[in-house]
Amino acid sequence: MNWAKASAATVVCEEKGITLRDVVQEIMDGAETSKEIMEMLDLKDSDKGAEQIDEIVDVFVPVVNAWKSGGCRGGCSGCSSSCCGE
Repeated sequence: MNWAKASAATVVCEEKGITLRDVVQEIMDGAETSKEIMEMLDLKDSDKGAEQIDEIVDVFVPVVNAWKSGGCRGGCSGCSSSCCGE
């Protein structure tokens, strides 16, 4: 899955109703590791979809951190910054 291009409504864990939007919101709220996100969303390693959290963290934590620090200029398609998940 190309998480950088996925819709915010993309389902990450169907049985718990968790979407990409939910995971990214946890990152926006300060989570920086898969473990933190899984705890916040009450996900267990055995839940279907939990294995995708690492990939999502790898894409979005650098982007969110760059955005929060003022290093992101937005618009990843034309961005010259190194934070982009593309």
